Amino acid sequence: MSSAVTSYVIFTVFSQMSVGALIAMMIADFLAKSKDDEKFFETGAWVSVPVAVIGLIGILSHEARPMLAMMTMTKHVGTSMLSNEVLALTVFVILAVIYTILWLLHPEYGSLKWFPIFPAIVGKFMPLRKPVGVLATLVGLAFLFVSAKAYMMYTLPSFNHPTTIFFFYVTALLAGVTAVAAVLSVKYLVKKQGDAPLARMLWVTMGVAVVMLVVLIIALMAQTSMLEVAETEYALAAQQETLKGMLEGDYATFYMARWVVGVGLALVCALALALPLKKKSMTTAAIIAVVLFILVLVGEIMGRTVLFGTNVPLGHVLPDIGGFYTTLGL
Repeated sequence: MSSAVTSYVIFTVFSQMSVGALIAMMIADFLAKSKDDEKFFETGAWVSVPVAVIGLIGILSHEARPMLAMMTMTKHVGTSMLSNEVLALTVFVILAVIYTILWLLHPEYGSLKWFPIFPAIVGKFMPLRKPVGVLATLVGLAFLFVSAKAYMMYTLPSFNHPTTIFFFYVTALLAGVTAVAAVLSVKYLVKKQGDAPLARMLWVTMGVAVVMLVVLIIALMAQTSMLEVAETEYALAAQQETLKGMLEGDYATFYMARWVVGVGLALVCALALALPLKKKSMTTAAIIAVVLFILVLVGEIMGRTVLFGTNVPLGHVLPDIGGFYTTLGL
């Protein structure tokens, strides 16, 4: 697997997970019925921003001159989907940082409430937490769409399908929500406190996970069908090479393992959450939630590795790539 594939996998999976984690915290914000509930949920606020940073490090590590690359990426906002993607991610991260601060520096239960002065200042802006969270969620959802469109180019036939959009949204909601649920579950396993708020969060997590896994199954089946049809002979040739790499090539093992681990076992695990939640066996439910996140993360990384690793650009199958670009006036 090339370093470029690794960089794109890390960037897309973790930046999308960051969006889902913030959405999970918004859900927790509305699920909280008391200050004690908010205190329990607050730990989940640690997920979104650090995960986004991992994604940014992943993509910038692929660049020889990271700072120059960052400045170049923002020069064509409005005309370049890549620049639009960078702008949307930047705005999302800024809002995510503000939203996170409003959790962590809460003067009563924030993890960083011991900081001098800042918690008192943040406390005055606490009514803005949910509005900021809603705005960050909307920007994050827009980022996912723009990010998918940045890869859906004519020259990348295997990406140029609606399934790319579905894959990005599934990763965000599936990995992000289960990540926050896993963090809260670990907190519960350590402190044995927060039965009620954790139960509410895990019910939501189970619902989101099951729905997203069903969508993922449909998207994966649709992907193989779409790769067998194309508007041009060369696009079809590129897609057939991609499909061959998925089903028979070096990435076939990853593709099948994704089905087993990230789809099959993850779906069984998500459905299994219902039993301990009904019996109010929160220790068991917490353990299952952690396992679910691990299965999902491994599955999404393998799936994204296949997506980028098997991609065959149009230029690789064109007999006269120079002539092709000449006809486009490039």
